[in-house]
Amino acid sequence: MGKTATLTFRVDASLKEELAKIAKREDRTTSYIAEQAIKDRVAIEQAQIKGIEQAIEQADRGELIPHDEVKAWVESWGTYNELPMPKPKTT
Repeated sequence: MGKTATLTFRVDASLKEELAKIAKREDRTTSYIAEQAIKDRVAIEQAQIKGIEQAIEQADRGELIPHDEVKAWVESWGTYNELPMPKPKTT
């Protein structure tokens, strides 16, 4: 574990109560539960940014998926004939 720092912020009273319930149920501190939630959120944001950056790089190289193929793929989700994810085409 790296260096630690203190972070102070305000939350709605009902959120604090729910956080305390989770902490008690998991036999952890509220600080631990809040830190885990923040870590999870940061990881999600980092993954989204990485995905966007990769998509921009692909687009810059001309590797694009036509809209009609993406639309057909998305519309097939949850059906018996779900289509595979379309592959980028170089323009």
